[in-house]
Amino acid sequence: MKKIKYIFLIAGILIIGSSCQKNFFDINNNPNQPSTASVDLVLPGALNATAGALNTGNEFSNYWMGYWAVSGGYAPGIVEISYKFSNSYHQNIWSSFYFAINNYNYVEQTASAQQLKFFTGVAKIMKVLCYHNLVDVYGNIPYSQALQISKYPLPAYDKGVDIYGSLLKQLDTARILISTAGGDVILPSSDIMFGGDRNLWLKFANTLELRLLLRMTQMSSKPSYWSSELALLNADPNGFLGQGQSAVVNPGYSNASDANLNPFYGTYGYNAVGNTQTALGFFRANSYAVNFYQNTNDPRLGQFYAPYAGNSFAGNDFGIQGQPNNVVSAIGTGNGLLKSPSEGAPVLTSFESLFLQAEAAQRGLIPGDFKALYKAAVMESFNWFGLSSASAQAYYSQTGLASLQDKVNIDLSSNPLVTIMTQKWAAINVLDPLEPYADYRRLLIPADVPGSKYPGVSAQFTPYTMPYRLYYPQSEVQTNPDNVTAQGTVTLNTKIFWMQ
Repeated sequence: MKKIKYIFLIAGILIIGSSCQKNFFDINNNPNQPSTASVDLVLPGALNATAGALNTGNEFSNYWMGYWAVSGGYAPGIVEISYKFSNSYHQNIWSSFYFAINNYNYVEQTASAQQLKFFTGVAKIMKVLCYHNLVDVYGNIPYSQALQISKYPLPAYDKGVDIYGSLLKQLDTARILISTAGGDVILPSSDIMFGGDRNLWLKFANTLELRLLLRMTQMSSKPSYWSSELALLNADPNGFLGQGQSAVVNPGYSNASDANLNPFYGTYGYNAVGNTQTALGFFRANSYAVNFYQNTNDPRLGQFYAPYAGNSFAGNDFGIQGQPNNVVSAIGTGNGLLKSPSEGAPVLTSFESLFLQAEAAQRGLIPGDFKALYKAAVMESFNWFGLSSASAQAYYSQTGLASLQDKVNIDLSSNPLVTIMTQKWAAINVLDPLEPYADYRRLLIPADVPGSKYPGVSAQFTPYTMPYRLYYPQSEVQTNPDNVTAQGTVTLNTKIFWMQ
């Protein structure tokens, strides 16, 4: 199966592309030949690397959240389906996010020295995105001493709760920098996500801050910074990403070569000449998701999955080998996910932002009509796949679903939070699986996600059905062993700090 390979970087060595746009796609440069470049040339490469990290290599969360299973034509890895994996499992998440952080750090330091406030603020925001994903998957990580290889060749680990506090402060600073940038501009060719639009960057920063604050809602004792940061966020006039305002990266994806393809399309779909990648046949629809979309009359089913014959859909159970339906299971990536080799790569969609707002409004954390925000989020998800607003309205207005009512119609729901989070799970399918994985660990919604059905694992993580985190990667264990050991005994049941 094709994989995008990343160079592991924990600190210090700058990896950047040259001034040619084609090198936005080349993330395997020589770490022994550091160079200098203007920030407008480094930023797009870092944004592209971030898009690659979010859109590929996170198969485990697609499995665990009930989106994907394995085709019966392949032997699934016993280590993966039994949850008996080690430090070598999915190391690329660590390396790819630190890779991007390193380049954003270069942009931040260089731009700050040149008094380029807009660039500095953007780099801070993107570092927050990368760091919080690392905390959400690994817990404590190198942060305050990271990226300072000459001073801290073996960086110590910071507590996740402290990192979150610092990340929120970084977003506060970033908003001030961008708001006061004056004549400082970022050209569309450098800002391959928002085209140099300051307003969208401010909305993106606010949306990220809301995501981080919501992570901590279930904590019995919230950090001291939580309330003050929420107050600052509510006082900010810029709002959040809304309708048609998705954060999507596109440096010029095309089928000119395999390296230029949209990362998701090129990994889980087709190569540059249209031949199928192994992953297209390997990843199959999970029966849990297929059943959900069918039982709720959801027309997005055919966007997330490709039917096996005519317009027939069936899924496999993740963790079961040799199951009878494995020949006729739907392909895990439908045409709605594999639109085009030149399609932009989502970083944070408009409908995720609206679901975040709906949850926050339902909890009373921000002003707004949570039902209206919920309906707007569902509609945005439908529109993302080219489905009509009328079909979205018909979907979320259904009245004949009986026991499934709380999962669709918020006007009739007995538990609006369950409705919001269930539909957020339904909308994000594969587009950003780390987000619903975080939601599940903090809220246990959807409550019936089955996890692996391999014998012996069903009760392993009670009341959850999947691991709480990944192990620190083997590359870190080998190069920074004392600081890894200082974290104590880490198991798959070791909670992330916001899991209470």
